[in-house]
Amino acid sequence: MTNEVEICNLALSHIRAGSINSLTEASIQAQQCKLKYPILRDQMLQDAPWQFSRSLKPLALLTDTLFNWIYVYQYPSDCLYINRLHVNFAEVSADNGTSAVASRYYDRGLPRPDLDQQVEHKIYNIDGNKVIASNEKELRIDYRKCVEDPNLFSINFIMGLSHLLAAELAIPLVGVDKGRGLRSDELKIYQSYVDSGIENELNEQFTEIPDSDFINVR
Repeated sequence: MTNEVEICNLALSHIRAGSINSLTEASIQAQQCKLKYPILRDQMLQDAPWQFSRSLKPLALLTDTLFNWIYVYQYPSDCLYINRLHVNFAEVSADNGTSAVASRYYDRGLPRPDLDQQVEHKIYNIDGNKVIASNEKELRIDYRKCVEDPNLFSINFIMGLSHLLAAELAIPLVGVDKGRGLRSDELKIYQSYVDSGIENELNEQFTEIPDSDFINVR
């Protein structure tokens, strides 16, 4: 079990700035951690494709209208970054012939829909409401979700976050002269954990290799 205080103490240990028992205590360490931890966590989630934060769901259609766009969708409140928008597609079941929206398909004889096709869209602010405008109907969003539960974090994410947090704590807690050098060192270590983590997560995925032209012709 991992919690926010443990990650903060890991960060503090990197720069030898003591430790805390909670984020609500009166120490300057706790105050700085409480202020910076959620911002830096979301920055890490936004900046790289961590698999534990990837989510896929239909977009909610709104009644708002925008010039030159047919549809307006609600921007998900927990979305930090849009990986891709997908157009829903109908799939015929081999069992009963019914059609349903799906992200897998079962009949290898059916032509494969292009799930990686880019969907044109733009982000707007309508009276304080963040929205997605598109000319495509019934869209699904593949996005990087705001994940707050540290138990869902990967090890590389936890270590990377601790070093990123340490970098931003260095100057306020250690002082400008020593803190600048520590900040630079911590940012380099942070980046190494991000690079290693993304490589590991990409290797963990399965990507189907498309059939060759020779097989398709046959």
